[in-house]
Amino acid sequence: MGLYFLNISFTQIWPECTDPSKFVYEDISIATYLLLLWGNTPNTTFVDVGCGNGLLVYILTMEGGIGLGVDVRKRGIWDMYPNNIKLEEKTITPANIKDLSKYEWIIGNHSDELTPWIPVIAAQGYNNKFFLLPCCAFNLNGTKYKRRDSSKSQYGDYLEYIKSLCEDFGFDVKLDRLKIPSTKRICLVSEKRAYQEEEYEKYCNFIQETLNTALRINSNLNFKAREKVEKVRNCTQVDKDILEWIVQCIAKYLIQGCELEKSWSSGKEVEIAEVINLIPENILKNLKSECGGLQTLLRNNHHIFKVIKGKVQLRYPKTIEEVKKTMKHKNKTFKVQVKQCWFYDNHPQGCPLSDDNCSFLHFVK
Repeated sequence: MGLYFLNISFTQIWPECTDPSKFVYEDISIATYLLLLWGNTPNTTFVDVGCGNGLLVYILTMEGGIGLGVDVRKRGIWDMYPNNIKLEEKTITPANIKDLSKYEWIIGNHSDELTPWIPVIAAQGYNNKFFLLPCCAFNLNGTKYKRRDSSKSQYGDYLEYIKSLCEDFGFDVKLDRLKIPSTKRICLVSEKRAYQEEEYEKYCNFIQETLNTALRINSNLNFKAREKVEKVRNCTQVDKDILEWIVQCIAKYLIQGCELEKSWSSGKEVEIAEVINLIPENILKNLKSECGGLQTLLRNNHHIFKVIKGKVQLRYPKTIEEVKKTMKHKNKTFKVQVKQCWFYDNHPQGCPLSDDNCSFLHFVK
């Protein structure tokens, strides 16, 4: 009952820019999973590495756990928690992971670049356990993980890599599928080692050798931690003329060669890799550094482009009723006919919808 009221309360007062309907439900579910996993063990100690909003730390602490949440950036919601909730703004590096080994459970819930370091932190003590829910794929040195097996998805390949890493480090690892509102729901749990305690030093030496190889030299300088100040990556820092040119360039390519004399055409459906070749390399590099790349730009312009399974095509414009129905389902509001219709101004056939039916403006009022 307590978690039910917690859900109602936090979804109503959520101060973060993230969606409470996802994060509150997800953290309650993960907390419930962990509490059931811990059973009736009193005063279980834990550390949530990359704790983000700190809600998971709050729930586990209020349910009797003794723990700490650490993250490279403090969140606004931290100040709303009572004083017994321990949250610390701290950058985790290879030099200070030993500080976290005093906790029985090491938690990595969407811990990004620290994901492969969760078993390393847990390995600092023979009796340590861990719960790991991977999301974004990173290597031990903090760089982005590149898929090794093209026959598998990026997520599936990364899960296999992390599981293999944990097993190499001597952990007995189990995979489980959580019932949470996320596409990344496979967790790795280890409650014991796959070797006897007398072999502990041998495994510690092996882990250190692996780290030295991954970092090239035994130095913090070769571990790329997350920036303390989050960089804006939504295309707002890219010149608007460049963005408009890219949109026009891709749209013209998609329409090129299509029959435009008959019914309205949304153009060809092509691989994103194909349209990448249309953009000069220097512009692509700028996009990659500022907003994550061309695919992010296309998704940001979802009113123009439809991106599905690595392919892009022009979208058929949405009617006012379609938009209202979608927004009502998502419990959101959207003002129709405020912005100018891109298709009305740019598509060679104009907009296929009437002035009164299109969710965007067909002329300046």
